[in-house]
Amino acid sequence: MRRAILWVGVLLGCSASATRADEGEVIPAGGFGQRPPRAARSPECCPPPGVVLPACPETPPATPPGTPPSTPPDVTPPGGEQLADRFASAFATQTGQGALQGRSVNEEFDSDNIGAFYRLQVVTGTSLVRQQVGTTTRVVVDRNGPRTIVVPLFADVPVEQRRTVRVPVVGRYNGVQVTENDSPRPSDRVYFGYNYYDGVAASLNPGLGDLTMHRSMVGFEKTLLDGAASVGMRIPFIQATGPYGLGGDGVGDLTVLLKYAVYNDPVNVNYFTVGFAVTAPTGANGPRLADGSSIPHSVLLQPWAGFVRSGERAYVQGISNVIVPTDGRDIVLMGNSLGVGYWLYRGNADRWLPALTPTAEFHVRTPLSNNSQDDLIYYPDQVTITGGFHLRWPRASFSSAVSVPVTGPRPWNTEAIFHLNFRF
Repeated sequence: MRRAILWVGVLLGCSASATRADEGEVIPAGGFGQRPPRAARSPECCPPPGVVLPACPETPPATPPGTPPSTPPDVTPPGGEQLADRFASAFATQTGQGALQGRSVNEEFDSDNIGAFYRLQVVTGTSLVRQQVGTTTRVVVDRNGPRTIVVPLFADVPVEQRRTVRVPVVGRYNGVQVTENDSPRPSDRVYFGYNYYDGVAASLNPGLGDLTMHRSMVGFEKTLLDGAASVGMRIPFIQATGPYGLGGDGVGDLTVLLKYAVYNDPVNVNYFTVGFAVTAPTGANGPRLADGSSIPHSVLLQPWAGFVRSGERAYVQGISNVIVPTDGRDIVLMGNSLGVGYWLYRGNADRWLPALTPTAEFHVRTPLSNNSQDDLIYYPDQVTITGGFHLRWPRASFSSAVSVPVTGPRPWNTEAIFHLNFRF
């Protein structure tokens, strides 16, 4: 009987202790706190030694003196890693170009190129010119008797007024420079570009009238060899407007571009790259030259080399290239470009505000052939300055720039440039 009374007392004591613990527990608002196991919350539940009750698990053995406290395991809730990656800031960890926080990332060149100038004959109007249009016969009688004479006939005839001009031709040598929305750094992207040229060849054709050109370009680039190389393709679409039938539109030539970074430091964004571009004559055929011959439609071979050097906020990059045509009548052209940029604002963590990078570029184009205005195909020595800015989000960037030639004869008056890049 005494033993039964003892068992009832133990059971009543455990129940009262559990009730007091439940009433005094505070769970944090918001639901992130978890209630500890009942055994851990009821240290009072101490059965007699050797007795294990269903409601009161046996108390774990005490830790021997001198044993360091154990560290609870790091428990990650389901999906926690993906959630952390989703909200990680590219500027705080790693950018889409492989650069860590605190390093600038070079933007693509905006460039400047309108192509070659071809010597053409255009009809500028008509005028009436009195000309002999035929003959007739008449019979006249004189002292020698009747005879027949030939009388010429004259009339006012409309005659075409022609003029020799030097203008770009849609789809020829246009949009082929490796610096057109590109850089020495291999990257994964698709892109779109738009260029507007005002006053095209105005200095070469005084009094001709305003000639403008619009050029759109689409392309892509994909990295290889763990980001040390890339392959890309692009194609331009050109529309020209001008007097005397000089306008027109058409598809330009397809260009394939290859890069290989001989020196590849994506963490510090430093590169030395060699590359090769091939432009295939896929565009539409153009008019005939002033001498009646056809305009050459060459395969253009373009070896190049470039570098990127980055600092904490600023960067400098450069590209040197040579364009060699397969048709000897076409232009052999050397190019040298240098660009600088400064990350004025890097963007914030929530990524709504883009990073802002003002840029400046200097382009020198030197023809190694066809550098005389008397040539049927002509390319003047050119030095142009391009200035603008780039806005960058984690996976996209937008740039706007203006390019102005500073040497004469000026190939155009002003060029407006817009580029949009999507990175993957």
